[in-house]
Amino acid sequence: MVVNASEAGAPVDDHVCQVDFQPGWVDLMLEKFDWVEAWAAATVVAATQFDSAGLTVKPRILMRDLRKRALSLNRDEPLHAAAYYTPDGRCLVDFRFDTYVDEGKPRPTPPEVVPLLLEHSDAEVVGQPHIRYLDLAVGPAVRMQAELKNKSRRLGFGRDWMAGLVKYAVFPPGLDSLGIVEATWWKAQDAEEATRLIDALVATMRLVPVDADGNEVGSP
Repeated sequence: MVVNASEAGAPVDDHVCQVDFQPGWVDLMLEKFDWVEAWAAATVVAATQFDSAGLTVKPRILMRDLRKRALSLNRDEPLHAAAYYTPDGRCLVDFRFDTYVDEGKPRPTPPEVVPLLLEHSDAEVVGQPHIRYLDLAVGPAVRMQAELKNKSRRLGFGRDWMAGLVKYAVFPPGLDSLGIVEATWWKAQDAEEATRLIDALVATMRLVPVDADGNEVGSP
């Protein structure tokens, strides 16, 4: 995976799927899923990407939020995890990227992938999801936007919560796998800005060929 201050990529077969992260996006990918790794990542991000003079939350609150968010986003070992924070230290939207392939079966078509986009491990889609079929630079895509409600509350456990969700399934030409983007926000008033941010990010997605060592083909 190729990651630097402004760009992140996730391996897809013999290619790398890259997106351009603009200022405000913070990399929360963990090399190892554990508390120590998450705390170390939070420490680095808080020290290098925030101006303490501009924070409206206490630094320890920001650190705790970064740590908890890193652990939550990395629990299923995605290919990339990030979040967008305002300069004052408030998270607007989470971002996860992964690939999907059903071994031995052909890649699903855009209409066939819609049920996959509606799946969520600890929540369920409420209301009518909004489905759109798009043509992006990286290839055809399906965009789904919906509201989520936690399943555990329905069973009488945990606290009640709802969240906004956008998922993309992207179909790079010539590959057996497809890319899955998942973005979540937790406050209804953030919906417009969160969707703008995630749509702008996905619009930059592109496929770059790499060699056996993961180096971009044609790069110096």
